[in-house]
Amino acid sequence: MCRETWIVWFLIFSTFAGGTIAATQVQERKSRKVNRVKRPKFSEKDWDGIYFKNLFKDGLVGPRPAQLMPGATASNKPTGFGSSEESSEPTETSSQWHGLVSATTIEDEVKAIQKRLGMEVTTPVKFKSEYSKAHQSFSMLSMLFGIVREYDSEVRWKRFASEAQISFERAAANSRVGTIQAYESCKRRKADLEEMIRGGNFNESEKAPEELDWSAVIDRSPIMKRLQVSKDLLKQLSSNEKEFSDGTEKIFHESELVAAMGYALMMENMTDADDDGYLDLAKSMIAAAKQTKNACLNQDYESAATAINLIDQSCNNCHDEWK
Repeated sequence: MCRETWIVWFLIFSTFAGGTIAATQVQERKSRKVNRVKRPKFSEKDWDGIYFKNLFKDGLVGPRPAQLMPGATASNKPTGFGSSEESSEPTETSSQWHGLVSATTIEDEVKAIQKRLGMEVTTPVKFKSEYSKAHQSFSMLSMLFGIVREYDSEVRWKRFASEAQISFERAAANSRVGTIQAYESCKRRKADLEEMIRGGNFNESEKAPEELDWSAVIDRSPIMKRLQVSKDLLKQLSSNEKEFSDGTEKIFHESELVAAMGYALMMENMTDADDDGYLDLAKSMIAAAKQTKNACLNQDYESAATAINLIDQSCNNCHDEWK
């Protein structure tokens, strides 16, 4: 057999052997069984006792813990919400704030307003037609940081409260009109708020007065509009027991805001704050807001619905008398 023939046969054999080996390896890979971990299965009983089915009903059991300032003791702790020592009367030190609105509600409302401002202060053209929305938002911020200034226990952003309050007070005054100057002012204050919420400092635009004049801190009109929003939400979320159960946290939040706004509207030099009839209606609204809050803590739908109706009645009676 000639040399060329041997070479041809060798090439044929090599090709056949290589193909056979490759086919065998592919077959082995296809037939190899891979054992995987089975997908876990869970039943409701596996989670029982780990998570609360209802935070307010199951988690908030027992007396409310005292909110103590650093270094405070139980003997000088602030009066708790619903305490028999509490009063609806404003005091010179405004020490009632912590009993009306929690630090958590203040923080949550400030963050909610910051999100709204992101849609209200966008372009000069939009601001020109919708500046009243920004006016209400900055009015609420001025009120909230006025509360933070006077808050008698720890609350977030307290070290910036004076600078923030006076800045938002000015922004609220500027946003009564839709001019480009008002827009630029509101845009700067919006940026300051965003920076503070992110954990930065608040840009001090002017020196805040040592004492708050609540008649300058807020106007009654934008606060009344926010009260109407709270009232509508409370009525909606108490329309039936299921709505109440699903919306307890929101009801709790809004009831605290109602109490805080009602108290702010009673402060010295506020419009009609020297009228006994006006003060009586404001106190009734605050008392009903407290009842609503306590009903949320106790998961008591009937009490909540009754208290929310009292809030509504107080507002309606006030509107009938002071339009």
